[in-house]
Amino acid sequence: ILLKDFVESEFFVIDGDSLLLMFLDEKTQYLNFFYQIECFLQDFTEKGAKYVIAFFKDAEQMYFQYPCFLFLRTALIEHLRHNTSITVHTEFSNCLSSQWELFLKKSYPYFIIVSDIGLSSLQTDYLSILIAHSLSKKINVVLTSGQEYDILRVYGYHVQSVYKHRLFFAKVHQSVHLLKKLWPEGSDIRRVLCVLACAVGLKVYSNVMWSTFLCVISQQGRSKPLYPEEAADLCRMQCLAVTFLLRVPLSQRAQIRIMKSCWTKQVLPLIKMVYVLSNTNDWKLDLTYLPDLNDDSLLINLAYYYESRIKLCIGFLPRNDPAVTSLTKYKEFDELRHWHSGRPLTEEYERVACTADAKSKDPAERRQIQKLQAFHQFFGSTLEDSTSKLIVLQEDASGSANAAVKKTQKNKAEIIAEENNRRLRAKEEKKEEEQWKALCAQTEKEIKADMTVGINKLEKLLKKLKSKSVKFSVEMTGLSVCLEVWKEHCRTQGNEDKDLGKAVQVMRRIHILLEKYQDMLEKPHLEKLTKCLRYLGFENLACSLSGKKISNYAIKVGPARFQLQYMDYYLLREERHDPDPRVQRFIPDTWQRELLDAVDNNESAVIVAPTSSGKTYASYYCMEKVLKASNEGVVVYVAPTKALVNQVVGTIYSRFTKKLPDGLVLCGVFTRDYRHDIVNSQILVTVPQCLEILMLSPRCQKWAKRIQYVIFDEVHCLGGEIGAEVWEHLLVTIRCPFLALSATVSNPEHLTAWLQSVKRYWQRAENRIERSSTNSEKNFTRKYKGKSKVQEQKQSYRVRLVLYEERYNDLEKYVCSLKSRDFLIEHCHPCAALTVNHIENYGIPSDLSLSPRESIQLYDTMVKVWQAWPRAQELDPEAFVSFKNKVVIKKADVRKYEQELKKELSKWIALGQRQKVTVIGHFLMVLMYIICFYRFNVDTVESAAKNVFLYLLKKQSLIQGSDVEKERNRLSAELQKVNKMVGKFNPEKIFYRLRFERRGYLHRRLALRGIGYHHASMASKERQVVEMLFRMGYIKVVTATSSLALGINMPCKSVVFAEDSVFLDALNYRQMSGRAGRRGYDMIGNVFFYDIPMPKVERLMKSNVPELKGQFPLTISLILRLMLLAAKADDKQDAKAKALSVLKHSLMSFRKERYAQILKIYFMFSLQFLIKEGYLDQEGKPMGFAGLVTHLHYHEPSNFVLVSFLEKGLFHKLCQPIKGSTVFSEGVLEKLVLILANLFGRKYLPACSVKYKRTFCQSKVFLEDLPEDFAEAVNEYNTKAEENFAHFLLTTAKLADMEQEYRLPLSKTDFTSKSWHGSELVSYLTDTTKSVSAVSPFACVSGMIDDDLFLGKNINKAVLRSLGINVTNCPLLYLKKYDNQGRRQPLNAYALDFYKHGSLIALTTDNWLNEGDAYYALKEFVLIIKSIGTSLSELCDDPNDNVLLAFQQLGKIYAEKLDCIT
Repeated sequence: ILLKDFVESEFFVIDGDSLLLMFLDEKTQYLNFFYQIECFLQDFTEKGAKYVIAFFKDAEQMYFQYPCFLFLRTALIEHLRHNTSITVHTEFSNCLSSQWELFLKKSYPYFIIVSDIGLSSLQTDYLSILIAHSLSKKINVVLTSGQEYDILRVYGYHVQSVYKHRLFFAKVHQSVHLLKKLWPEGSDIRRVLCVLACAVGLKVYSNVMWSTFLCVISQQGRSKPLYPEEAADLCRMQCLAVTFLLRVPLSQRAQIRIMKSCWTKQVLPLIKMVYVLSNTNDWKLDLTYLPDLNDDSLLINLAYYYESRIKLCIGFLPRNDPAVTSLTKYKEFDELRHWHSGRPLTEEYERVACTADAKSKDPAERRQIQKLQAFHQFFGSTLEDSTSKLIVLQEDASGSANAAVKKTQKNKAEIIAEENNRRLRAKEEKKEEEQWKALCAQTEKEIKADMTVGINKLEKLLKKLKSKSVKFSVEMTGLSVCLEVWKEHCRTQGNEDKDLGKAVQVMRRIHILLEKYQDMLEKPHLEKLTKCLRYLGFENLACSLSGKKISNYAIKVGPARFQLQYMDYYLLREERHDPDPRVQRFIPDTWQRELLDAVDNNESAVIVAPTSSGKTYASYYCMEKVLKASNEGVVVYVAPTKALVNQVVGTIYSRFTKKLPDGLVLCGVFTRDYRHDIVNSQILVTVPQCLEILMLSPRCQKWAKRIQYVIFDEVHCLGGEIGAEVWEHLLVTIRCPFLALSATVSNPEHLTAWLQSVKRYWQRAENRIERSSTNSEKNFTRKYKGKSKVQEQKQSYRVRLVLYEERYNDLEKYVCSLKSRDFLIEHCHPCAALTVNHIENYGIPSDLSLSPRESIQLYDTMVKVWQAWPRAQELDPEAFVSFKNKVVIKKADVRKYEQELKKELSKWIALGQRQKVTVIGHFLMVLMYIICFYRFNVDTVESAAKNVFLYLLKKQSLIQGSDVEKERNRLSAELQKVNKMVGKFNPEKIFYRLRFERRGYLHRRLALRGIGYHHASMASKERQVVEMLFRMGYIKVVTATSSLALGINMPCKSVVFAEDSVFLDALNYRQMSGRAGRRGYDMIGNVFFYDIPMPKVERLMKSNVPELKGQFPLTISLILRLMLLAAKADDKQDAKAKALSVLKHSLMSFRKERYAQILKIYFMFSLQFLIKEGYLDQEGKPMGFAGLVTHLHYHEPSNFVLVSFLEKGLFHKLCQPIKGSTVFSEGVLEKLVLILANLFGRKYLPACSVKYKRTFCQSKVFLEDLPEDFAEAVNEYNTKAEENFAHFLLTTAKLADMEQEYRLPLSKTDFTSKSWHGSELVSYLTDTTKSVSAVSPFACVSGMIDDDLFLGKNINKAVLRSLGINVTNCPLLYLKKYDNQGRRQPLNAYALDFYKHGSLIALTTDNWLNEGDAYYALKEFVLIIKSIGTSLSELCDDPNDNVLLAFQQLGKIYAEKLDCIT
């Protein structure tokens, strides 16, 4: 897929010749060719992508044998240069030139879009070299066909001699030079080139082109030369054609006749060839209409008119919209019971494998539940700092309603309890005082011996202490000792440079005492602080006492600069000190209290805050509130990945425990792989697709009404490419309040406004439902016990936006490089990434924050670059208004200073100081410690971990002599510390989970060395073990893919991006780098870039995350599910409101009425399709195989095709058992796998992979075609789908923006109708019966008409662009897929190959799949087989039906094969 969520700072290159090859087609007319190219480029531009196009000089010589195409190439270059804002490079001779390599080094594109096939074998080899060269420079390559590839064979290329061509060009240019003087400035390019083509063409005709280019084919098929008079007539017709282009509007040209003429493609190159010869670069012409230089269809019509002078009407009748035909009626589909036997059917969620169920009475299952809950509690205990569990007591309804009301009077028991607590606190305080007295001398000694080690131990002690008075004593002692250390250091160093880090610790203690213990400071304490400030030389800050200035120990740096540059991340954050009674574990910030207020008021909220900022805490507060209220209320937590689901479940079990009635549990889980306690839990943790199943199920309405809150974690997935529409469906169908959490949403205001409109809809809908409720419906709601309790709570429809941009820990970036044998780590200042153009176009990114030290660096550089800077003195740190005479400078003060510097930087550009802005950034060298590596390839992730392991073994083997015993003792001491740290977490207990895993031994060996790796292809148990050991501190270094990016709680001090990848974009960068810096553990986070070019690093730092724009939200399967919900639900009003909400509230159509109308028409198209195919009756009620289709809704349109096979009896014809048994032969099952793989295992390979067809060992690799009878059924289905979709397009055409349709999408060149009074000749040339109402006028000039929309391959070329619809919205299943060059793309036969040989390794070597992807693809395939078998078992009357038995047997065999490799 070429198009993704590009952002404005991502940069890539398009090879211009590859772009040309994508759309070259002899049938495509000139103007339509430019239109298609502009559509392609506009798709990138609309996404905010930044790209350039490069045409290599050497490539031009490969078109000399294709003069028409050479003409298009030249015209395309000039058009893009003059009529668009795209940068076009033509200065590079080839990809091996030094200029091209310098360009790549400076710009370093994300990828290069290249074709892998050319017009000739020579050009194909040339493109192969371009691809190989790009890969050698570590630049990703994307094929123009949009497919991935692994290996391309490279051929050497050779440019043939072109002396004859150069001689021909020299003669032509002589004539052009003479004609050049005739035209004034601003002349239309079409007039000029027409005259040049005719004049030069006739001149060259007699000398060069007599026998080469000009000939006509007689009607008898013989060639004859073109005589001079005929050549002159050809030029006259060309002049007439250009006159038509100048005068006739495009709407009239769209009606031109479609005909063939004896004027062939051998004649037309005369004019086009001469166009190429005219170098107009130094001509001052009007190039606006360069894309419309000629129209072959118009010229052919004029030639026909010139020959025959006879009117000939060639037309056809438009296709009428057929009425809906009567269909064979099936018995009405019943979602609750079997359509024939009447037995109850299972719910869709019940078909997922159940791991445990609290309702079960079976002793084995009960033990399984206990083991599962015990593991979740253990897993959760590694996530939480505190091991204590919050006990949630059940309260009655009145108590829960008044939970927030405080009692005004205390009873006797409460008074006694408070007195006991007071005595306990006093006893604890006395105990801590005695502890400190015992440790005081030892602590002082350790600080004096090694300040860093001593201060770390001092801070660990402070975290353990609870008494504020004892903490105050510790801080005062620490201040005294740090001052003594600083004084001793100054005496030792004398006049030499001093280590200001020791002075930092003195100032840090002063900060803490003044901020956290202000109420405990008395006069002697203040005098001591004053003395310390004077020792440091900060006389202006020492305001309590006056006296002789002490200068021997002064640091000779201003107090403000010292705090920013040297205290840096030690500066105190803006934190509140007043506890919140709703939170026991910490004191929440102001924005976090706003979240708690939203939950207390039953409001919805969109929360956008940085990673590790604490936004998830509101989720658990919400859970606690619902758990306290009753046993019936439900909270649903929606996470995007199964890894995040497991993490949340563990946290819930670690935080909460509650005594519930038998059959109810605290937490349930629902994923596509497993489930337990879905409807009998109070907290359900699930993924979006599974919650959608519950929300759209008619049988889950009662459960849905119990939901009191839904929490959407990582809601930015709403803007993803796969599954984004499911997030939309959930957000618009829930009636309760919600919390939507994310760290990477760039347009939260737009998202909030959309969600607020949804809530207003539900407010109106619920009022309407309440007014229109019948007595029977009221009785139905009374039967539901929890309903009244939910209704008692105050309903709120407000959606609150909570924005918080401050990270608790600053992130500092470093670039690693190898120079000779030295490994260098250089500090990378964020402002070094900014360029003048970026600031002008996009501004300084809001989340590009600076640390205090980086702010000082920016100021110093600005002063150095512009010595006459007017505001230099005002923004000097010592003079800045927020710093002046301030003892304690906080992070909030530094943020104000940072903002002022950024504003000033932007003003410099306005003041004409652009050159000075370009030299602002610089780098500082700093060495740091690394503990987490990110890579994007599974193999490199594992090999990196193994290499570190082997390096440590090698290093250990080199240790010799007496130091071995000393090192062993030191490591034993370290190991004791680690074991003490992990405490109750016995690593052996964790390693026990790996006993049956294939790589369990490897993980254990690595972990014992403090090493681990993590990626999505690992088994879930392996990932969980690595996560737990890393959080516990047992593993120190982890290599990982982006599997740790999305919300996984694995915070670390430092993150390393160890390789470049096309997947390393702005979104992944922010998610991954957000893991660095643990709040409460690290004062700062470090991000390192290794082996990533600086241009890429700069773009990552300054780029913004994508905006949420929405996707096309509807599919035919979704419409069927909505109709099923509306027809079968017990509460019809609620079901109707949900269905309408999905149809009305698409994010794509928000505030865009035209898109809303398109969705309405698409809904009608879907209904028509479903009625025709027999899934709905005339009243819209589901029937037939509607249930099977909805159960396979993930795989549209394969689900519809599968049903068509069943209805035609093809499966019954195939599935014939061995005579006298119910067992099926291997041939039958293999053929069944082939059919299912063609439907549900569709992974396409690039067309170039066919070259390797005979080089594989165990696998066929390329999937065979469907059997003939099945293929015929697919073709029949596709024909009906294309016809229905074509009528949909014909209907929606009236909603198109025709003003936009008559403009080229990128250059905006306007072809709208101007003053046109008609012409007799034009009337003859046009066909008034030609129907082109639904086809782009640019496509019409290539002969496209409305009837062409009935073929799926034409839709994208012909459809009206402003509709925003393409062929992907049509449920077509292509039997054969072709790329842009017309080559067939084969399907990967991985599913069939695995069934034959059962080897996962063979799939990785032969089928171009990595092991993890192959395993999950096979697992998905097994789930499909089992799902089909389960559905058939419920829909089929006969349990011994051959098709049913075949699917059951196949599912069992396939599952056994898959189990053997795990």
